[in-house]
Amino acid sequence: MSDSEDDLSSGSVSDADELEDEVELEDVTVDDPPASDAEEQEDEITDKKCEKYFRKEIWQLKKLPYSAEIDEEANKHFILIKKGLADSILLNDATSGFCHWVLELDKYIDLYGRRFSKEEHIQLIHLLLPMITKGHIFRNVKIAIRSVYTLLCKKDYLTRDDLTIDWRPLYELYVEVTFKNLEEDGLFLMPEGFRNDLLSLIYYARWYFSKESVQELLDECRPYMCIWDESCQMSWKVLDLFLCMSMPAEDQKIYGTNLWFEEAWHWYKTIDNNSLFETQAHKMFARINYESPGTIDWTGKMDLIFTRLVRSLRLGHINGLCQSFSQESAAVLIVHLLGSTCHEELMIHLKQLFEQVESFLHPSNNGSHTQYLITLISKLCTHLIVRMKRERNEKPNKTRTMAFVPEYMRLNQQILDDFVNILLPSLKLMAFTKTSKDLVNPIYRNCCLMCPKIILPIVLDMVYPALETLVEPHRLQQTLGTLVGVLIPLVKDEPDADGKTYRIHAITILNSLLPGLDCNDIRKCMVTYQIIGVLVNMIPLVDCSDAIHTRCDLTEDEKELCSATANFDSIISMLMDRMIEMLVACGQSANPINAQGAINAKAGSSNIEDQILHRGTLSVFKGICRNSSSELFKIAMNKLYTLASENVFDSRIVNDVIGDMIQVACKFHPELAFNKFFNLVYSRLQNCITPEFYTEEKVDFSILWWITIASRIVKVHPDYLLANWPQVTSMLQLLMPLKRCNVATEKSYYLYDNLLEQLTYIQLNSLVARRKLYDLPSDQFLAIRHWAAPVDKKTYKPDWFIPTQETIDKAVEILRNWLVPNLAVLNSPQGIDKKELLHRLQIIRSTILGSCMAVPVLAGENIQLTDSHVIDQNKEFDLVIKPKGTPEILLDGQNIRQMMLDTVLNLIDYLLENSPDDVKSIQEAVTVLRGLPSIRGYTKDMYVSGMTSYRVTKIMLCDKLAGNKSNIEMIVEEYILLLHRKRMSAIQGWHFNEQHQRIYETLLKVATSTYSENRAKAQSILLAKIRQHPYSYKRILDGILRFLDPENEVTHEQLKGALYLLIDGKKQAIIIRMEFEQQAKIWPALVRVQHSEKPTIIALLENAQNLIVDNYESYRLKYEWVDGQRETAKRLLMAADECSPLHDANILKMPTKEQIDKYENLLEEKFEYSLASYHNLIKRIYELACDPNLHWRPLDMAHSMLSMQVRRDYPLPDEVIKMFVKLLINDTVKTRRIASAVVASWLKIMKPKAVKRELIIPNKSPNSGPGSKFPIYCGLREDNRCMMYEEEKLPQTDEEWDAFQFCGKQHWGVYTWPAKLTTYAPLKEQKSIDRNYEDFSETEKAIVDTFQDEKFMTRLRELFSVEMKKEDELFNAVHFTLFQGLFRCFNDVLCPAFKTQLEILMASSKEYDQKLASEITAGIINGSKLWKHERQRKMWNWLGPMISKTFEVMKEDGLRNWGVGIATVCGCSEARMLKPLIDLLFKLIERPTDNAFSASSRLFLIQSALCQFEWRGVELWNKFLNMLKTSLVHQYANLRDRVAISLVSATWYDVPSILVAPSTPENLRPPKIEQVAAWYQELLATCWDEVRISKTEECPINGTSNGEMHPSPSTASLAETSEVKKAARLALKSTISYVFNTCNQSYEAFPKSFIPFLPLWCHYANDVGDEELQKTCNSFNIGHMEAIYVSQENAPSVLNQFTQILTSPCWWKSKVVALRMIRSIVFSNPFVFRRHRDEIGHLLVHMLNDCQIEVRERAAEALSTLLQSKFFETTQELVQKFDTAATSDNAIESHGGVLGLSAIVLASPYSVPRFLPDVLMRICRFATHRNATIRDAVKRALSEFKRTHQDSWREHEQQFNEDQLIVLRNLLISPNYYV
Repeated sequence: MSDSEDDLSSGSVSDADELEDEVELEDVTVDDPPASDAEEQEDEITDKKCEKYFRKEIWQLKKLPYSAEIDEEANKHFILIKKGLADSILLNDATSGFCHWVLELDKYIDLYGRRFSKEEHIQLIHLLLPMITKGHIFRNVKIAIRSVYTLLCKKDYLTRDDLTIDWRPLYELYVEVTFKNLEEDGLFLMPEGFRNDLLSLIYYARWYFSKESVQELLDECRPYMCIWDESCQMSWKVLDLFLCMSMPAEDQKIYGTNLWFEEAWHWYKTIDNNSLFETQAHKMFARINYESPGTIDWTGKMDLIFTRLVRSLRLGHINGLCQSFSQESAAVLIVHLLGSTCHEELMIHLKQLFEQVESFLHPSNNGSHTQYLITLISKLCTHLIVRMKRERNEKPNKTRTMAFVPEYMRLNQQILDDFVNILLPSLKLMAFTKTSKDLVNPIYRNCCLMCPKIILPIVLDMVYPALETLVEPHRLQQTLGTLVGVLIPLVKDEPDADGKTYRIHAITILNSLLPGLDCNDIRKCMVTYQIIGVLVNMIPLVDCSDAIHTRCDLTEDEKELCSATANFDSIISMLMDRMIEMLVACGQSANPINAQGAINAKAGSSNIEDQILHRGTLSVFKGICRNSSSELFKIAMNKLYTLASENVFDSRIVNDVIGDMIQVACKFHPELAFNKFFNLVYSRLQNCITPEFYTEEKVDFSILWWITIASRIVKVHPDYLLANWPQVTSMLQLLMPLKRCNVATEKSYYLYDNLLEQLTYIQLNSLVARRKLYDLPSDQFLAIRHWAAPVDKKTYKPDWFIPTQETIDKAVEILRNWLVPNLAVLNSPQGIDKKELLHRLQIIRSTILGSCMAVPVLAGENIQLTDSHVIDQNKEFDLVIKPKGTPEILLDGQNIRQMMLDTVLNLIDYLLENSPDDVKSIQEAVTVLRGLPSIRGYTKDMYVSGMTSYRVTKIMLCDKLAGNKSNIEMIVEEYILLLHRKRMSAIQGWHFNEQHQRIYETLLKVATSTYSENRAKAQSILLAKIRQHPYSYKRILDGILRFLDPENEVTHEQLKGALYLLIDGKKQAIIIRMEFEQQAKIWPALVRVQHSEKPTIIALLENAQNLIVDNYESYRLKYEWVDGQRETAKRLLMAADECSPLHDANILKMPTKEQIDKYENLLEEKFEYSLASYHNLIKRIYELACDPNLHWRPLDMAHSMLSMQVRRDYPLPDEVIKMFVKLLINDTVKTRRIASAVVASWLKIMKPKAVKRELIIPNKSPNSGPGSKFPIYCGLREDNRCMMYEEEKLPQTDEEWDAFQFCGKQHWGVYTWPAKLTTYAPLKEQKSIDRNYEDFSETEKAIVDTFQDEKFMTRLRELFSVEMKKEDELFNAVHFTLFQGLFRCFNDVLCPAFKTQLEILMASSKEYDQKLASEITAGIINGSKLWKHERQRKMWNWLGPMISKTFEVMKEDGLRNWGVGIATVCGCSEARMLKPLIDLLFKLIERPTDNAFSASSRLFLIQSALCQFEWRGVELWNKFLNMLKTSLVHQYANLRDRVAISLVSATWYDVPSILVAPSTPENLRPPKIEQVAAWYQELLATCWDEVRISKTEECPINGTSNGEMHPSPSTASLAETSEVKKAARLALKSTISYVFNTCNQSYEAFPKSFIPFLPLWCHYANDVGDEELQKTCNSFNIGHMEAIYVSQENAPSVLNQFTQILTSPCWWKSKVVALRMIRSIVFSNPFVFRRHRDEIGHLLVHMLNDCQIEVRERAAEALSTLLQSKFFETTQELVQKFDTAATSDNAIESHGGVLGLSAIVLASPYSVPRFLPDVLMRICRFATHRNATIRDAVKRALSEFKRTHQDSWREHEQQFNEDQLIVLRNLLISPNYYV
């Protein structure tokens, strides 16, 4: 356990919480979020008392042998939690007390589930929720957030009728932490993970938002929905996150989707390009389907959804097919539409989608798309399983948090079959994928759970051939990996209509897989082990063959299965033989030269092969032992006995495997195995151990072999140990005496440890009752009916061993014999050599590990760790882990922990003083201290490892669809053991007594000792203990800091050790503990550390500084309770029923009046104390920072520490901020950066508060405010015209300007108005800002004086414009904020000082001078926006000419920064406030220039400004556009592109669905794309003339009159070079630039006015007169046009353009380009063009008869692609049409027909459909055609067919008859020539 306010991962937080940190909670999640296994395993307790008083209990806890004690403990625990929480509030302990009890609540839920009543549940939520409000971004609030979402995260406990949560406080806090840039601006440092925890809470809380919250949220968010502003994205994020969607259908019409869905769909459909909220829209659509299925009718919306989905899958190599569409959202949306009113439409689209992408999943087509496709399929299957599970668990009589799935929508088997059949072709290909292989297994598993009768035959058909082939090992591996996924459905398969199942294949596979156990192919071996392991654990290995004769109730399938079980004996025999062969081979291959794997070798990490051999063999053997009858077990046992008795190998891995196998055999069948193996081991040990064994440094490996097995064999039921006690003690006497060999000693102590553990630990005897059933006759128990049999929790009674007095006495006997003498020797360590000392310490460690569960913890009075009056450390209890009355170990009444502790502590002191170089012994002694005080048999690390292993096993063996109710007994047992071990691993951190203090002090000595190995070990243990015991670091802090004091004499090692202790632990490091009092000790000590040039010390101090900077957070100074919390606390005390076990009137009583009065002012007292500590910390560091003798490194650290103390609620002391102002001109770059950030933040915090007031909008349009209903008019209305820039309406005089009320945010008014629009009041009301020097405070005057110092300013300019590194070239936002703050706070007082420096900077041509000038200028302009207009006018009088002059001679180096500066200024204001700047920029572009860069840069600058004004600057855009109209075309590319981009920005506001009021004057109407396109069209007349001229002789569509084919001309005729054509080509380049940038930036992907340009792109992509134009066109076509999104409305126009190109007598190369574009555009917009399928098909078939051969070939390629993607269906009519054409006498028509047939063949590259053999035979007839062109076409088609089909030809050839195969062989196989 750790500090309540410092650590959230103290074990108090449930596993659910730990897992939820990994969840991206803005994504749509599945039915239930990840939860702890405790909660996963929960089920309803039928006991009526529990139903009344508890929400839900963990039923497995009832199966623990001390369940009564657990109930008693849980009752007491929860009563104390309620009392503690209530007292924390009522008695004002808001710091440590409240946080402690909240964490205890989380711990309680993790341990016992929701074991409290509904009323208590609700009151706990009401108690914590009020803390979560805006402005409270502190650690204790984060703790409350985590606790609330733990209380809310399980659905169906509470409904909206039980609990209603106000959304607004969460919304305000979310906006603050997400969009306010608190940390970026240096105003506040949030706790790490605060935002993610808040998102988690909102996700769970929104189920309980009121129904009215939907309209309230819409009213809040709609005013931000300006589609041109980033606020739009914020508003949709808020709606996605906060909207309450789970309502009954009748409420949805009034409060739910009727209010927002049509609106969301409208914007989703309207904005088809560059949408700011498309991702949020997808999530919202998915969520409404998930939370309220059937609410929305999606009929008619599938085309758009699926078009965007297919464009997001990265198909092919087409650029642009990368639209964003979360596969998670797509999967949830699709899955929850199954069975809905649009089910048929959905299935058609799904089928078309997967037909299109099918070939992309072939292994030969591996690419980036593969991962997207497989992930989509995976998520579809996962969410379908979730939906099936949800529907199965929905009960009409049970309340649900989430809406029920309507009856008509419920899934049936036919829907599932149809769904899986659609996926089936993709699944078959996906099985052999090269990418995302880890997803294939879960996909097959989920599909098989849905439709086992479809998937199982498919998998079996893949498995059996793969097992038979020897030449494709990779195929076998992937097939077996797929098989793993379907094993559970296979063994649980239900009979079909004919009574047949596939279960018999499980036995067949088990027999066939044995060759897969091959140590030469470790991957195949691993997956084989997995399969066999699953089968032997799920199938009872019982011979049921006699049931055929003894029972008359068997079906034919059962009879067949019973007969197959007769092979179990041979299967087990062969399986054991195979595993033994592998072990023998591994043992015999042990290399005596390389002893790394030898038994004698030092234990280390084993390689992957050894791990697989060990785990795989043990898993399979454990399954055999656990799940077989006694007769079959004997077969395996005898094989193992033979192996053990006849072989000894010098191999550690083989030794471990055989030892573990013997231990498993003895554990599960001790009555058969123990005596047999024990006698063998005992006799072998007696024979091989000689006197030399105890004296030799290295003993023979055979002895170690038997010692290892002996240490395993004693892990058996204690009854068998007691029955053989003389032999056991004899074995101990053989092995326990001291030895020289380290390995032998270590292994002997394992025996000692394990023996003690068996005698003293509570143990579960696994599957005792079930194994008895396996030995019953088949007429009493038929095992085949119990495959994968689940546990019945009502009748299930695990068999436990609880230590008895007899076993404890035997343990005491062992301790007396071996521990007590050892302690006696160690108490007088003088004269003992190092090795003996080490071995004796190892005995102590083994004693602790083996007996700790039966040994009492250290006794003693607790030391007070906290001053909290609501935490009573003596009432904190250790979790119960055994029944009452269980005997404990005491030696003559003494606690052996205390005995060992005294011995070890004294020994460490002795070693440090007399033998500090005995590193091994000291490390061993320190290791003993790790667990000695409090370990109770299991550590946290061991528990986490066990939980991980359990989850892996559960995934392998559990039915995800059936859920936990289908768990087999093995899984349940493992989980019950984990519950027990979780309790064993828990440590009560508040139990801290004098013994712990002694341990801390001893560890501190070692942690600062001489040798690094000792220091590292002690540091890790000490820090771990500090994290266990809250606030205990204070007990040794002074001792640590003593080593940092320069006045003390300390060694280098001691200093290093102390520094490591302070900084290790990352976010839990001591130096960032959340107490200013302690930081005031630690931080100055770090700064004062004596300077050292040793690299290690320097590195440690740097790490300390970085740790503070990276992890520090703004700690809470003032705590306060929210109104109502005290009343809730009182209600919590009374929440339980008087009869409830969670009620105790003696404890749950109100504090007395005396107590309340005593602590009434405690919060204020603590605040004053914290504030004083905060200032003390700053004061001490400030004093050090002012020390002139301090080295630069600690000085830098002091500056960093002070910078961390900037916070918005309490400003830095005046002297500190003055110091940072002076540091702005420090010579060190880092210091200047720190100072800049601090001063900028301080200025932002301390700026004079601006006056704000409501802006009254006259004549608001109806339906434009709160409560508006869609459709809402978005755009330029009469009522929002007052927000727009209209020059003629601008104020003229200073007085008018000062009286004008501006509105700085661009988004207000374009959609709806907020209830109250608050903006800055007019300038004349900003009295607090309009200040002079006399009005400033003393600190402000000092700052102003500093900046007015000419030397200071000169130095500032020089240093801020120094070139440092690459990123310094960019406009510095911190500098801008600094300068803006100066002018915002100090008005125009500093203008003269900065004017002087600006004159120098602007006159300079250096890049960094210009950068600084842009930062200062932007700061001045933005900081002056609230000055009186007279001051602004004076400022512009001198600043304007300087800017204008600078812009006239702008160099390229400075352009970017000036652009950013202007954009920054304009983004912070509205256009009317910046009229001087706007006028300056327009005058600038009116001035003539003959320099292309100069003209381009001026356009860039004005564009940078106008873009920030968005829709409110339309008048300026029109003005700008009129200037550009006369200069659309330029010779220079940079200027040409800049003009085009400027036009794009000007027409960005032309969105089809945007309203422009009829009364809007022309100058306020957004410029139209159509208008600019028309301007360009006027300049392209010459180009159009060229396009319309045929480049070749005209020819009939069906070929020339004589049917002859002419060769293609190699090039077109050279373009004429007249000036007119040059001008036209320049215009075309400008047009391309405009179209390209518009399509990239516009909200409409392909504006209709661009469609007529298509013939130009096709023609000039082949232009030879201008190479640049040709490359530009080609790049544009390939990079953009081929994958452009085409809307339903534009599709006919696009198709019409292509038809004109292809049917007109234009240049044939244009047709080639057009056909390529058709292929790609149709492929990337398949659902848009499907309604034009016939038209496209006729066009392509038509082009197969073109007179140009290249055109025909390109048409065939396009046709083949669209046939392959199933856009077209291959019909018999189509085949016949091409066949008829192919036999034509006309050569062109015949060639077209052959190409058509070839297209059909090539459209099936990886399969052979039924029609394909016939088509191939038709093509083969033309292989010897007299026309060479036709012969070549046939040859290419057959060659490509052979290439794509040869890998799977053995399967494909089955589709051909013998005659067809002969024809193919004759044509496909080249003739061989022999000499």
